[in-house]
Amino acid sequence: MREMSQYAGLIEIVLSFGAFILFIIWQMRTLKRDIRAREARERAAKANPTETGPAQTE
Repeated sequence: MREMSQYAGLIEIVLSFGAFILFIIWQMRTLKRDIRAREARERAAKANPTETGPAQTE
């Protein structure tokens, strides 16, 4: 039977790749949430244009 140390490099690669995939999933979920929140703010601003929100500088 082989020693576990022979698989150390492979284990590290698999764990690193898994962490990378989890990071991408986390970032995509956060991005989608932020986009939905921005769109909701824009819809609310269009529905009630007299209400003033935070100053927007562009």
